[in-house]
This record gives sequence, C-alpha cells and structure tokens, in this order.
Amino acid sequence: MSVAGITLKEMIVEYNKQSERYEVVLTEFDDSLSMDEQLNRIQLEISSGKGPDILAEAALQGANKTSYVKSGVFMDVTDFLASQGNLCKSVVDYNRFGDRLYGVPVSFDLNTMVTSKRIATDREKWTKEHCMQAMEESGASVFCGASYGWTKEEAGIYVLNLLGVGMDGIQLFVDEEKGISSFEQPEFIELLEFSKNHADPNPMDSGTEKIASGEIAYSTGSVGSFRSFWYWSELFGGEPSYIGYPGPEGGQYKLIIDNFYINASSLHKEGALDFLQYLLSEEQQRRIVEESVGFTVNQDLLKELWAEAKETILQEQVMETGGLRIEPRLMTEEEENIFWEMLERPVYYNWSNDIYDIVWDEVLPYYYGKKSAEEVAKTLDSRIQLYLDERK
Repeated sequence: MSVAGITLKEMIVEYNKQSERYEVVLTEFDDSLSMDEQLNRIQLEISSGKGPDILAEAALQGANKTSYVKSGVFMDVTDFLASQGNLCKSVVDYNRFGDRLYGVPVSFDLNTMVTSKRIATDREKWTKEHCMQAMEESGASVFCGASYGWTKEEAGIYVLNLLGVGMDGIQLFVDEEKGISSFEQPEFIELLEFSKNHADPNPMDSGTEKIASGEIAYSTGSVGSFRSFWYWSELFGGEPSYIGYPGPEGGQYKLIIDNFYINASSLHKEGALDFLQYLLSEEQQRRIVEESVGFTVNQDLLKELWAEAKETILQEQVMETGGLRIEPRLMTEEEENIFWEMLERPVYYNWSNDIYDIVWDEVLPYYYGKKSAEEVAKTLDSRIQLYLDERK
C-alpha cells in the first residue's frame, strides 16, 4: 500500500465520514519539487517541532530511524501496539529500539528471489557461491532479468545487488557494526566479473519467454498478495522455488513494511492514534488483503485468511501480465508453509540506502569499460571506508 495509493485515499475519506471528532488531511508530494527537496523540507519541519501529525515511511529522509528516535521526533507507541492484539512479531520489531516501539505498521509485502525447483537447493545452502554455481550449471546465460528501464550496463549493478553488494540487510564486504570496508580483495573482483558476464543485455524486455526457455536463471519480485503466488507459479511452469536472496547463512527474504510514525510534537496525538486504530481494525485489514495491496499485520487474521484461501478462491478476477494469463485458484499448503518461512526469516528493506548509492557511483564505470575491476575495488573500498569512518 503506497503512501498515497488509491486504497489509502479511500480509507481516509471513509474514516473522515464516520469520525465525529477528527479529520485526516492528506498532504501529498509537490510535483514541482525534487524528492530530495521535499524530504529535506519535511526533515527541517519535524526537527524544529513542526510538520505533519502522522509521517509515512517514504516521507522520511534516510533509512536509519535511529537518529529520529534519539532526537525524540517519534512518539512512543509501545502501549498502543500492545493493545492491538496479536500482531506479526517480525513486522512489529522493525520499529523496535531497545524495548520500545516507535512506528505503527499497517501492511507488509515480502520480496524474494524465485527460480525453478531444478535449479534451487535447500534454503540453508543458498549462499552467494552456491547461487553463482547453480546458475553456471543451469546453462542459463543471464543471471536475472533487470528492472524495466535499466540499461544493460546498469544491469550489472543489479546482479551485484542481488548477490549482496549494496543490498540493504545483506551487506557483503561491509561490516557496518565494526566500521570496516573490505572490497579490495579477489572475491569481490570475481563477483564484479561474474556480474558483467551474466547481466541482462536487454532490460527493456520483460523476459517471460527467456525464463521459460531457461535463458534467464532467476527472477525477483514481490509477494504482496495471494495472487502473487499464482503469478510465480505460472512463470515457472508450476514448479517455482521461493529460494530467497543468497546470504552468508542461506536464503533470506526482504520484508517491506508500510509504517506510520506519529510526530512527537503533534498537538493531535489522540486523533492520530484514532486514525491508526481505524487502519488496524479487522475490516480495514481484511480490505488490504482483499484488494491485493499487502498482507495484514494481524497474525490471527492472517492465519484465518490463509485458511480461507485454501478453501475458497478469494479473488476471482483473471489477471494478464507480462504475457501470462493468471487464473484464480485455491492456495496450497506448500505455499502457506513457504509464506510463514519467509516471514520468519526477514531482512528489513529500506528504499533508501547510502552504501548502495556509493556502489552505483563507483562501479558503473567498470561496466562501461572506463575502469578495471581492480581500480573499482580500490576506489570503492576507499570511499565506503570514509563513509563508515564519518558515521562513527
């Protein structure tokens, strides 16, 4: 559910109609300003004790919420969330700092790497090395179809990202806790060369036929609704494996959460909590799932909906996408099992990532043939080490 998606806008209108005490006014981004300009403006407002009463995740500057918590910008919502029943622990814990909670999740998506069962292995074995080897042995020439609109050079960075370079939550060659960068080594050089040799040469192509033919080994994307499983099953001929992104300890899954934060300086905290209570009501949480804009954060309701989805086709509309015709069907026990496994093994994903931005700047010249792999490793290592030193 996006910050100002259709479903959220409708919820706001309906909330305002039924509320006798409060009215929610949605402030959307100004198209005449850049994203950075708008985020900077919001940052200045809330830092000076002003700004909106409720802040959506995408309205915040930077992925790291620690600075907001330490500066007292966010209202503590620990007691509020404790009163909301049995919420999904891994989703709630995204907003945990120490023993306190500072954000209210209203929906979530999971994101994973998907491949055919003939290529996949046990999740525990799904490391970077195994993933690369499995791709080579599969006979595929392309690691993964890049995001639509990327150039063939940028597609190399996409491969690096999927294998753990610059990926938020799985950072190979960077120990952020200890403040150490270690890109200048043969393992990274090998990874750079692999990413260039197996990048998507035509990101403008959806790649559906190439996946079916075995030319592309992996695909990535969101599992944000029951129908997501229908899509991946159709794409991989009924034999998909939701293997996750390769990590040092096996496959891991991105957890993308729609969070709202209450401005600690707000004069309308009760109204803000009342609106968030409305979004977390069973009626609205069911609606989020039924309209395929995410999964409910209510654990008990989520289990109930999975049980219903295995007995009743909840969404009967045929979907056509990427050249595939997706027929509605009942969910399977296997799909429910992998869903809970994904939810129990998340890495928290933020749309903003400073290390990724540095990787993009320093690695791109390699794919254009302007720098050697060794030169890139040296400059990248130096720049990220400087970044880590400045954060101490």
